[in-house]
Amino acid sequence: MSDCWLVCDDDLISRYHARLHVSEAGLHVEDLDSSNGTFLNGERLTKRTKVQVHHKDTLRVGREVISIISDASLTPVDDPMDSLRKTMGPNEETAFPQLISQLVEKSLKVGKIKEAERYALALTNQLMGAKVPEDHPTARSCVNCLIALATKSSSGIWLDRVFRLHAVHGWLMSDDVIKSLRSALNQITRIPGTGLGDYERRLRELSRDGQPVPKGLMSTIAEFSDAYGGP
Repeated sequence: MSDCWLVCDDDLISRYHARLHVSEAGLHVEDLDSSNGTFLNGERLTKRTKVQVHHKDTLRVGREVISIISDASLTPVDDPMDSLRKTMGPNEETAFPQLISQLVEKSLKVGKIKEAERYALALTNQLMGAKVPEDHPTARSCVNCLIALATKSSSGIWLDRVFRLHAVHGWLMSDDVIKSLRSALNQITRIPGTGLGDYERRLRELSRDGQPVPKGLMSTIAEFSDAYGGP
């Protein structure tokens, strides 16, 4: 049902299939009399019975498999997204931001734009302050989320964030990102904010500093600036 916190597009999942209980005592899962059952590590749960779930456990509802990721060494913090900072190193775990990306996609699929915006904003804010290359899985997930959100909402605000991320980190946009941007811009008349202009200036700076910047990229960003930039 659309009022569930996590909605899965799967005809084997009941309208109200299972409930996750999160408390100081840990994480528990409860099957809500679902037709096809809830499975923990392959074992079907007894209906209406709460069972504790641990790190690296897997839950299956319908065709969906949910991986449980936790870190018992973490202490409570004010920022609920603080654990995302752990994913930013080049050799560190990247599953969490990819899960956030999936949450954005699922929220968009069922029309929960506000939820998708909340997830995307949290992921973007964390990535702004992290030093990662453009081909890092976290970076790719975030950029894809923002472009998908812009396309679904027809709002150029999220494309502004795409350009801001690239400007802050000096990323060179890939052909795939350019292609996705062009598709999104088919239904967006303007990109508000300074991100597009900032990125255009950053590319010129990189070129002056001796970093190879493809001419095609420079001309494409100039084209976007002329057509969609401005106050």
